[in-house]
Amino acid sequence: MTVLVTGATGFLGRRLTELLVSSGERPRVLVRSLDRLAGVDRVLHCAARTGPWGPDSEYERTNVSGLETLVRTAMAAGVRRFVHVSSITVHGNDVRGEADEASPLRVEPNPYSRSKVAGERLLGRLIRDEGAPVTIVRPGWIYGPGDSASFARIAQRVERGQMITLGSGTNHLPLIYVDDVAEGIVLASEAARAEGRSYLLVNDERVTQRDFIGAIAAELGVAAPRRHIPYPLALKLGALSEARARLSRSKHPPPVMRYGLQLLGGENRFVIERARRELGFSPEVDLAEGVRRSVSWYRGAGDRMAATAGAAR
Repeated sequence: MTVLVTGATGFLGRRLTELLVSSGERPRVLVRSLDRLAGVDRVLHCAARTGPWGPDSEYERTNVSGLETLVRTAMAAGVRRFVHVSSITVHGNDVRGEADEASPLRVEPNPYSRSKVAGERLLGRLIRDEGAPVTIVRPGWIYGPGDSASFARIAQRVERGQMITLGSGTNHLPLIYVDDVAEGIVLASEAARAEGRSYLLVNDERVTQRDFIGAIAAELGVAAPRRHIPYPLALKLGALSEARARLSRSKHPPPVMRYGLQLLGGENRFVIERARRELGFSPEVDLAEGVRRSVSWYRGAGDRMAATAGAAR
């Protein structure tokens, strides 16, 4: 079967494409033109406008109206399965406990959350009213080699002794290694009973904020963070930082935002029984191995960045 991957140059899309190739597939990649949908059996839609800061119109254009165009084009082209990569954030950035696929969708005060929830509601209508062959996957906090947006920033702060624990650090994180997400997407594209269904993709190994940051520190050979800030206070500071940036009409995200603070400091435990039962999904990379691989990449990335900076001088 012919597979098309959107967002194949991104962190997740690149790894998904590599997985398909290693399993003998010859995937097509979609960058701009929709012409490549002819003759495609499965579409794995990883492309999205990400990050919690920017004009609402940009998120709506990509994550809602662009999504609708792509699904309708896929249906017209006879695509048999369209897997949409959503996010656990459609349930909120801090579920304050445990959640599964039946938990309500909750819009957070940022354009990424608003557009991802709107995109899922759109797909729900297309599935119900037009029989769209769509499966939705909601990955957790994805990390791994190549994650410059999140893991590299945290590792750098830990390495420099700048990391601060939010609250007690005993809250649970919805982590999942990038290879496991890619495998879950492929399974969702193949499972017969997955059409019209949604699936959470996280590693249900119980990992706390303290576990995650401590594992990074140990792998880097530095001391774990000792400084703490109350979680509610951190959220207030994040909200204040966002308000100031909006008032100044800044195009750049403020240094502290509630989105990241909630993912790191919130209590986010997700049940993946449905994905295990219906897809045969089973995360393989645990915290220790995932952090080991990620720190190894981070060290090499740091060396490359330093070399590039030296050449520029």
